Amino acid sequence: MLYTIVKHVLGAVAHLLFRVTIRGASNVPGEGPVVLCANHIAWWDPVLVAIALKRPVHFMAKKELFRFPVLSYLFRKVHAFPVNRGKPDLGAVKAALGVLREGHILGIFPEGTRQKNKDQLGEMHAGAALFALKTGAPVVPAAIRGTYKIGRPVVLVFGESMTLEARTGKTSVDMEEGARVIESAIFRLWQSTKEESGVAAREVGSC
Repeated sequence: MLYTIVKHVLGAVAHLLFRVTIRGASNVPGEGPVVLCANHIAWWDPVLVAIALKRPVHFMAKKELFRFPVLSYLFRKVHAFPVNRGKPDLGAVKAALGVLREGHILGIFPEGTRQKNKDQLGEMHAGAALFALKTGAPVVPAAIRGTYKIGRPVVLVFGESMTLEARTGKTSVDMEEGARVIESAIFRLWQSTKEESGVAAREVGSC
């Protein structure tokens, strides 16, 4: 219930503030586990992903957001769970696998943090690939592009789902290969949003 309320309220605010374009939401399976991976540019990103989909998304979020009891309660109520980004976090891994084994959507930003430079992507970490390989859940890549400035366009596009395969039998190698596959898929989508997000116009105008 709280997830739905927060989703609709923040979604309405987002549409008022920004020129939101969403494409490809039908690429997200209507049921079953999904590893949803997107690039990360602002705290609005989870809101944009949530309002695009009918199904709830369980986001992995940095543990610092859960320091205060009230905020921790609210974040957990909207299906977020903490991860320690500074070191391996077994609890977060178990929670993520649990989300998928229960048939839900797991939302991950593989870059691990927001990118200050909106004109490039950060390196993608391998955690998302691990979860997909461990559970067999399909991966849906997504790309977000824009500045989240009032009145400016923000574009979210979902790509086609894909299944990662363990080709070598070595977990670390398969994870890295899977991470690069996800990274490439997100990059292609991100490139495709360039004109819609107004990035091309800004670059030409600055020359």
